[in-house]
Amino acid sequence: YVTQMNFTSLDIHVGQTYSVLVTMDQNATSDYYIVASARFVNTTIWASVTGVAILHYTNSQGPASGPLPDGPNLYDQYFSLNQARSIRWNLTAG
Repeated sequence: YVTQMNFTSLDIHVGQTYSVLVTMDQNATSDYYIVASARFVNTTIWASVTGVAILHYTNSQGPASGPLPDGPNLYDQYFSLNQARSIRWNLTAG
């Protein structure tokens, strides 16, 4: 079953897997960054465990530029728990 839920960021915890569909509905004149980063880690190692990729439009006219997108607060446990609960409690998929 598939349930549409919209997030600007998604916490994936140890042992969890998700299938996601990324909606590419932004201005297609340039590429965009996508960032995967660890949460609840020491800030001195945070940068070394951050992965960056490029979302590329076929008609893009330029590379991604500017700063990396901000994620949620690294230590906001409530954001993480509430997001997990909203996914688990959404039983509208069947």
